This record gives sequence, structure tokens and C-alpha cells, in this order.
Amino acid sequence: MFKIGFLIVLALSTNLVASYEYSDKSLGNIAIEAGIWKSDLDGNINNYLNTTDFNNDLGYTNDKNINTFALDLKNDFKWLPNIRVDYFKLNNSESSILTSTKNINGTSLNGSVSSIIDYSEINAILYGYLAQGPFEFDLGLNLKKIDFEQEITENILNGKKITIKGPSSIVPLPYCAIKLNINAIDTVLAVETSMLSIGDTEAKDYKYSISYRVMRHMYITYGYRYNSFKSKNSNTINNEKYDVKVKGNYLNVKILF
Repeated sequence: MFKIGFLIVLALSTNLVASYEYSDKSLGNIAIEAGIWKSDLDGNINNYLNTTDFNNDLGYTNDKNINTFALDLKNDFKWLPNIRVDYFKLNNSESSILTSTKNINGTSLNGSVSSIIDYSEINAILYGYLAQGPFEFDLGLNLKKIDFEQEITENILNGKKITIKGPSSIVPLPYCAIKLNINAIDTVLAVETSMLSIGDTEAKDYKYSISYRVMRHMYITYGYRYNSFKSKNSNTINNEKYDVKVKGNYLNVKILF
């Protein structure tokens, strides 16, 4: 009950600090971002029988480039929160040889296996904005929708196959960000984070970034991003849980309208 009340208060608080204006009055309140995230996938599948590691057991040892997209809509009304929508999608497949028998979702797997992960995430952030000198403070609510599915198959004729599915409901997380505008060198330093644990599901993400204004309507951003979540397998048999982490450096281009 406390967590629910906290989230309601947090959402309402965005109304107190929602007004936003660019220092350049000729710029609009819309920003579009696109980028490449060089990500490292890590995690495990755990039940009371054993733990299956993404790296050591399933072979996810190589970096993967992820395309990312974001849309930021700001407004000039103090009673209306700003909206940022962030999206990424990861498709990854690997093959490996299990060094020991692994029981996943009530099924025993042996020998050579292939694993396919289809993971996408939408973050819809409702937030307010407050400026104090060169600093900007964002506070709000991140409505995170995780779509995760993993298939693991034995590489033999009529080999066994299991499917793991992620959380089906939207996960609400508190969101905050601090930005430092160094106007003299057209540079912005930023830290953003969202994290919360509710029941069997835990989610967190954070970013560190530096943005440089290369022209009047365009910024280039370089930073580090970390996303993770823990949840029960929705097909669970043996009280199975999984922990998924995606992390690495990214490069974005932001255009203002």
C-alpha cells in the first residue's frame, strides 16, 4: 500500500514543475532521438535445482548493437506533465555446449543447445521540469513495458525446447534526472535513473551522458546505459526466476523541432 501511495504522489508532483522552455525561443518543444547502443547481455535462469548462466552456459559473450529511438514532448503548462517515450529492441541468438545437465521449466537439457532472445522495452516517462541556474531537475513516473521471450533448444533431432516469458504487466517506476548545462561550451552533462521492486518483479535503469550541441537544432550524445529486470518465468514450474541485464555505451543524435 505504501508503494502504491508513493507512486500516486509522485505522479501528481509532476504537475508542480512541468513547465518547460528552451533557452532559444525559436526552438519548438519536440525532440527526436535515434542512436546505437553497443550492449553486453548478461543474466541467469534460476530455480531450486540449478542456475543457468547466459554467458557461461548459453554462450552470450559477444556485444550486440541495438537501435534505440526516443520522442520527447514538452509543454508550457504547469498542470500538464511532459512526456518522453523511449524504445529499444534486442534480437540475439547463440549456440553453446552445456557442461552439465540443466533443468529449465521442468525440462532437462543436455549437450549442444541454441538460444534465441527477443527482448524489447518501452519506457513512457511522465515528468516535471525545474531549472535552477545551470542545473535542470526532472522528477516523474516511468511506465515500463517489458516484452521478453527466450527459446532454448537442444541441437539434436527432435531435441527438447523450452520457452521463457517475461512480465506481462506494465511496471511503474519513479524517475529522476539531473542535468548540468554548460552553455559556454554547448555541453550538457546528465544522469538519469528509474528503479523499483514490486512483488516478484524488479526493474532498474540508469544513464550517464555527455551531449554536445553541434548545430542550432542538433545534439550528439555519448554515454553509458544499464537496463535490468528480475521476474518469475510466467511458464514456471520449479519456482523459476530469471535475471536479465543489458549494459554498454551508446551514441545518440537528438534533433529539436
